[in-house]
Amino acid sequence: MTRTAIRGGPGLARAGAVSLALVVVTTAAACGTTPTAPQTVRVERGTVAVKVAASGALTPVTSQNLGFQKAAKLVELNIKVGDVVTPGQVVAREDDYIFRQTLNQQAAILQQQQAQLDRLIAGVTVPNGRDSLDAAERFYDKTKKAVDEQISLAHYNERNARNAYDTALQTYYKAKAAYDACRNTIPGCINGEPAAFTAATTAANTQRIAWKTAKHNSDIAEANGGVTKANAYTLLVNARNGLRTARSDRPGSIDVQRAIVRSAAAVVALAQNDVNNTILRAPVGGTVSAITGAVGEYIGAGSGTTALSPGSDASIPGVGAAASSDAAGNAASGLSATRPGGGAFIVLNNINTFQVVVPFEESDASKVSPNQKVDVTFDAIPGLSRAGTVLALAPTGVNISGVTNYYATVILTETDPRLVAGQTAEVAVATQSVDNVLTVPNAAVLRDGGQSFVNVPGPDGKPIRTPFQPGVVGDGSTQVVSGLREGQEVQLPQVNQPPPAPAGTIGGN
Repeated sequence: MTRTAIRGGPGLARAGAVSLALVVVTTAAACGTTPTAPQTVRVERGTVAVKVAASGALTPVTSQNLGFQKAAKLVELNIKVGDVVTPGQVVAREDDYIFRQTLNQQAAILQQQQAQLDRLIAGVTVPNGRDSLDAAERFYDKTKKAVDEQISLAHYNERNARNAYDTALQTYYKAKAAYDACRNTIPGCINGEPAAFTAATTAANTQRIAWKTAKHNSDIAEANGGVTKANAYTLLVNARNGLRTARSDRPGSIDVQRAIVRSAAAVVALAQNDVNNTILRAPVGGTVSAITGAVGEYIGAGSGTTALSPGSDASIPGVGAAASSDAAGNAASGLSATRPGGGAFIVLNNINTFQVVVPFEESDASKVSPNQKVDVTFDAIPGLSRAGTVLALAPTGVNISGVTNYYATVILTETDPRLVAGQTAEVAVATQSVDNVLTVPNAAVLRDGGQSFVNVPGPDGKPIRTPFQPGVVGDGSTQVVSGLREGQEVQLPQVNQPPPAPAGTIGGN
């Protein structure tokens, strides 16, 4: 034990004695005090986000390919070659009719399942069978009508495309006949027959592709429509069965219904994402150097990926932030250089930013999709955080140390003069986020038997266990769907404090 000698006159010795006495009195008082009250926080509105993280190395970007996530008809093109675009600028838009109809259908299913969960939590029995059957019949009728409209629209587009192809084909045959005839006469083709034949050939080929695309979309609409109607009919059958059977709710049925609601909410989120992705925004500023497509044409789905990394021309790195490129892994990733039917829809040049190509394990990669927001931090620059966006995700996984990974390209929408190529970057992708909702810290949430609780201070200061219905569970907070009100106090768990030091102890050993 280290001992400290106290030197000086009698006055100093007396001061030291008084100081030691104070330590003894203070320690003794501490031993007799009651435990401090638990810390509390209030239920507040905020954002709940679920994030997945990975690391990679910064790579400078000079050009960028843009494309839509799913195929649809191009209805708006706001740029032309040579235009300078800014980050976030809307450059193009697809027809969102089919995507919105799907979103409305899935939202209706979610609303129905949520209502069923609310009834179960309230402790009531299965609602009147006839009312449930009536609602299911109305839902089936609306679903069938919406699906039939979608299929009818797809058939209409297919017929128009076929008619246009037939017209182009007739023009082609006429131009070919004129061209063949003039070649065998004197003075030959003097009225532009070769040019007319070439133009007619190009037009016929273009209309044939448009017809084939429209026919493919029509087939998909019929297949998807059949599945949607089958799902709605299943709900109708379930409602008919419910008319014959009345059963009480049980904790098990509540858990099952919660899972159904979460599944339906996930499907709605995917449908909403499809609607959002019909609007194409420039992730970074740059100059438009190429556009492949025109308003009225069907634009194929594709991220505009290159042969190396998704969405850019950077090499895919190995595991770790600053590892070198692995050519064999790149070839195995199955990344396509172009979208179906041609090159990237839009190409931007003169870009001055960075990107990060990172591997996500398959469990995390399933949650990542283009246009999601990203927070990027840097080991070499503590405290610096920059915003980014997911540009693309590789369609095929690669094996890294026995684990399947999918590479994603994240492009920074904000930069900093301190950033240089090769620096280690940690990306956190917000895979799910809800804004302006009631939240509580995860540390305050207790879980028991599939239910969630918080401790609320009672009138006498003692905690009252209060159940609530959670929504999205984020990295640091949980969404409150019902059961708690804004501004309500909840208790945080007490942290065990170390026991007080023995009386008279100064410093350490």
